[in-house]
Amino acid sequence: MNYRKYFEKKLKEFVKTLEEHITTKDGEWSIKGFIDAYKNIYTISNDTKQ
Repeated sequence: MNYRKYFEKKLKEFVKTLEEHITTKDGEWSIKGFIDAYKNIYTISNDTKQ
């Protein structure tokens, strides 16, 4: 298995473990953005969630 395929496999496994913590019961993301150390707010648009 090449590095890219290995990374993709491990990333998908990691994301699965997060789903129960970052989604609502109907599958919507509960995280709507991020705040950095300087208190800048970065929203996540809908097209990045698919």
